Amino acid sequence: MQRFKNWLITVLLKKDKLVAVPQSWQTDYVKLAGDKVKKNGTIAMLVTEYNNLLKDYFNKCTIKELHAELAESDAKVKAGMSKEELVEIAYNEFRMTVERD
Repeated sequence: MQRFKNWLITVLLKKDKLVAVPQSWQTDYVKLAGDKVKKNGTIAMLVTEYNNLLKDYFNKCTIKELHAELAESDAKVKAGMSKEELVEIAYNEFRMTVERD
């Protein structure tokens, strides 16, 4: 009777394109999923802190230094732009973003 139950479960799982795994894998899966959540949270925090430091760095730069930084990029810089505008352009050009899976 047990073989029939196993066969039936296997057939039903295949029908739904699923696979049976040992119950012990559940613990490992939960641990891996938790580690992934922690890793993603840590990466998001690092990106946020990096962007905050980048903004502070650009705020401390002179207009000449900002122009030099932006000359190496593809950013559109017009003559006579204010420092705040240059800081915003530089920040948007060099900031990090988090790509979601």
